[in-house]
Amino acid sequence: MLTHIKRANHLEAEAKKVQDDLRAEVSRLQEKVDKVEHLAGEKMVKIRSLWGALRKEEFISIKYKTALALKKERKKEAEIKVVEMQARMAKSISEVMIQAMEEFKASFEMRNLNIKFGQ
Repeated sequence: MLTHIKRANHLEAEAKKVQDDLRAEVSRLQEKVDKVEHLAGEKMVKIRSLWGALRKEEFISIKYKTALALKKERKKEAEIKVVEMQARMAKSISEVMIQAMEEFKASFEMRNLNIKFGQ
């Protein structure tokens, strides 16, 4: 019977040691979990910050793309106006040349008439 009591005490001591070891392991693992949760929280703050910065950059990019499209449209309109003005200038130059030729012909015909009447 004494052997059984010693054996029971020994098993109880082993069980307490295993229980203490398990508590220590649980405590160690809980510390790791706490550390991981803390790091995850920090990462989430950083992710939110980066997400906000990305949204801001996207907004700025959209503004620049819109401004560029508007600038291209205005450039195209200006090019069209230049072509129209060049066409009007060519037409005006042609009209002036025709008028000058008409005036020259008229003055030449007048001289011929004057010469004929002067004879």
